[in-house]
Amino acid sequence: MSTTPWLPFPPSGEAPLTLVCLPCAGQGASVYQHWRRLLAPEVDVLPVQLPGREGRATTPPFTDMDALVSELLPLLERQLPGPYALFGHSLGAAIALETARRAQAAGWPPRRLVVAAQRPPHLPLEREPLHDLPHAAFMTTLGLYGQVPVELFDDPAAVELAATSLRADFTLVETYRPSPEPTLDCPVTALAGLGDTSVPVRAMRHWAELTTGPFTLRPIPGDHFFVHQRTEELTGLLRSTLRNDHPG
Repeated sequence: MSTTPWLPFPPSGEAPLTLVCLPCAGQGASVYQHWRRLLAPEVDVLPVQLPGREGRATTPPFTDMDALVSELLPLLERQLPGPYALFGHSLGAAIALETARRAQAAGWPPRRLVVAAQRPPHLPLEREPLHDLPHAAFMTTLGLYGQVPVELFDDPAAVELAATSLRADFTLVETYRPSPEPTLDCPVTALAGLGDTSVPVRAMRHWAELTTGPFTLRPIPGDHFFVHQRTEELTGLLRSTLRNDHPG
């Protein structure tokens, strides 16, 4: 597999399954770099680099889910070496869901969808939307809800640089409403942070309504960013879960 702006860290192609990883708002593909070592050799990790961050910081970010997935999906279809699963954290979970739905409709469904710390998109928001708030209120509210990495606020220049991308990310996820069909038929695993006040465990249970396949809910200690706080525990869980999805 060759590198592309969307897929800057191609997998080895030697594992029986590839895990496509989609990041949360404000983060890029590099956050999954160390997963490659932790999940090898059973699973290849393929991080997705969304526009508007890291090496694509000057590329305009998407604000519409249909437009984003319409560009990403054909690229994945060409680049994936074989069977795959999808993992998404927060914003990434919504993107992973829409990618899974369209891939299934196109005849190449994922072996599994794993979602973390994201309200199921078919449910209404339990708070006012953030994406159309004035700048100062937007950034302050993000900090209060704990939905962006806290270390971002230590650097005012980084906050200003990230503001456009973050607003686009929240527009993307807050305006996304999946159509009723098709319902997924692949297994879905939902990971919920026990201390995540923005997406509580009770909300994560509703991901079961988006698939006719097996559903598993796994509460994990930590807040909205447990994915990065408990990396070794989480990748161990993923390894054991995805082992069952390996072909053959």
